[in-house]
Amino acid sequence: MATLLKCFGGSASTSRKRKQPSTTVEELCHRFSLSQLEEATNNFHPTRMIGEGAFGPVYRGGRISIDGQSIEIAVKRIPPGNSFQGRSEFENEIVMMCQLHHPNLVSLVGFCDDKNEMIVVYKYVPNNSLYYQLYEQHGKSSPVEPWKKRLEISIGVARALQYLHSGTKRTIIHRSAEPGNIILDENWNPKLTYFGLSIKGPKFSAKEAKPIKLDVVEGPWGYIAPECWALTNVTYKCDVYSFGVILLELICGKMMFQICEHEGRLIESADATLFACSVVKKVRNAAENGNNDEGIIDPRLEGQIAPQCWRLYMDIIGSCLSVDPHERPDMGDVEVQLERLLQLQEEADHANHGFYSFLI
Repeated sequence: MATLLKCFGGSASTSRKRKQPSTTVEELCHRFSLSQLEEATNNFHPTRMIGEGAFGPVYRGGRISIDGQSIEIAVKRIPPGNSFQGRSEFENEIVMMCQLHHPNLVSLVGFCDDKNEMIVVYKYVPNNSLYYQLYEQHGKSSPVEPWKKRLEISIGVARALQYLHSGTKRTIIHRSAEPGNIILDENWNPKLTYFGLSIKGPKFSAKEAKPIKLDVVEGPWGYIAPECWALTNVTYKCDVYSFGVILLELICGKMMFQICEHEGRLIESADATLFACSVVKKVRNAAENGNNDEGIIDPRLEGQIAPQCWRLYMDIIGSCLSVDPHERPDMGDVEVQLERLLQLQEEADHANHGFYSFLI
């Protein structure tokens, strides 16, 4: 617990003569005992497990009363005895999320740092992750399959990243934007989660400052920007690249590793950037030539996308996936373009009764 307090400028052993920190983690979120969370999850019973997070299983925990308010919770339990890296990411996630509040970010309720346990407690979000809804339904249809719903979800994620990049005193670089870390609420609105790898960048007014140099490359495979592999340099433009991969997956209906398998490719992580760019070209060609025989474009989108929306969407993807980070747009610009795209789609639907030839 002392480490968490230090993150806000204080220490558990601070002398009375020294100025006390104005804010601690425990003032911003609730600290749970292990027994409370064991009771809430029926001792972490397997039937309560609703997913597997980046560093441990997630359980539905029922309702807990905090300061007179009843809150339904989800509990992420990092396996006991996890490495120092697990401890570091656990503390980083709590400190980050205590300070972040946005409709498209998951809400932190509290944490447990009791008896060598590392547990993060969120508000429960009922519709699992975007990854689950698109790729693990095993033949069942999902409300997020239609094109417009995918577009609305992408706009919500763009808003979350825009908030992180320019809505706080210092730029927050998420570093883990991918479908498994996008969860969906009761209205199918996206909420970005997992801040274990997130770092603070420069002040927003100086966000073009020198990139942050890290010792190791970290992040989900296929979503890591090329400059991270070459120089382990990190800027907020790394998130823009990750978002471009998400947009590409939404149009292909496949995860990046599935696209690799579909294309018969076995590539190293550092080569994923060039491969992503080649997929963009292949999707463009399939659309323009009216030939999706190889199935590179998700066939579930047949007849749903207006031609002008195809072009704009692919332009957005291409710019986000630029090898040169300086050529990638800010997330605010991406958000505006996606909102315009949605408007164009709705206008086209009204004029064309919502059906189009599959390809442009």
